[in-house]
Amino acid sequence: MDRATVFTTPHVMRREMTSLADARHIGILIFDGHCLFTTGVISEVFQLANALMRFSSNQPPYRVSLLSKLGGPVTSSSSIAVMTQRLDAYSVGDFHALYVASNDVRVTSGFDVQLARWLSGSGSPAHAAAARHASAFGVDMARSRPNVPVFWIGSGSMPAWALNQKAAQMALTQIASDHGEDMSLRIASSLPPSVGEVVKARSETPSLNTTVDKIHESTRWMRENFGSDISVSDAAAVAAMSVRNYLRRFKSEFGVTPLEYLMQLRFEAICAMLVGTKLPVDKIARRCGMGNGDRLGRLFRKRYGVSPTVYRKHALSQ
Repeated sequence: MDRATVFTTPHVMRREMTSLADARHIGILIFDGHCLFTTGVISEVFQLANALMRFSSNQPPYRVSLLSKLGGPVTSSSSIAVMTQRLDAYSVGDFHALYVASNDVRVTSGFDVQLARWLSGSGSPAHAAAARHASAFGVDMARSRPNVPVFWIGSGSMPAWALNQKAAQMALTQIASDHGEDMSLRIASSLPPSVGEVVKARSETPSLNTTVDKIHESTRWMRENFGSDISVSDAAAVAAMSVRNYLRRFKSEFGVTPLEYLMQLRFEAICAMLVGTKLPVDKIARRCGMGNGDRLGRLFRKRYGVSPTVYRKHALSQ
């Protein structure tokens, strides 16, 4: 393995944290039965970034940590055990981006209580102490949670080649956000053809670089305004595109519609607030652009199979 690829393990963590202080920290959270090759594709993208880019101090721009809920060995779908670090050894704000690789519906739907707590920033004793201190000054910790992009990689019935392309695309999306589309395409061209083909197709589409930037700008706008009453036409206007073209380009880029993306943002925030705050459901609904508690309750039960109150009660009892 190229030394530019950095998989931190407990006994070398402190040394690597010192030498890579300026590197962007990438987390890959895996579960038993994960696809080892898909995890490797994500790592390979950032390894190639490290090989192509070096800071003036000759240090790699990225370091990668493999995580699991309990730490230690995690068995892949090919029965190979991979060593990981405990999720609660970090807070979500310790990462520049996080990739979650799981087929478990509880994980991909947001009903994994431990993960929801951790993503909300409320999963550690240190956060609890900080929250008590902050509340004394009227600071809402849930609303100040670090804005860390989380990429969900649930394969479902997706064939292996498509899953690997999806994983590569997600990693390359972060590279493009950090260092530009040109660097992302350079890295894609170095990947195996079966993995990099989807990105190659993007580069051959006229003016797509600008279009991709506009679409990603619209998602940033959604993240900042998901609590407001916004529509697909509003997001398309931010991207300076027609609604029809925006819908098509957005689905091609992210695999979901803009409305599905917006609802995912809202439900992530709702779950975080249910776990990390004592706000009533009606107030959470208004803060997250869901109208009122009754509407949120209907949509929440449809999505997760339980009411927001039951979700909160179950989460707090763990």
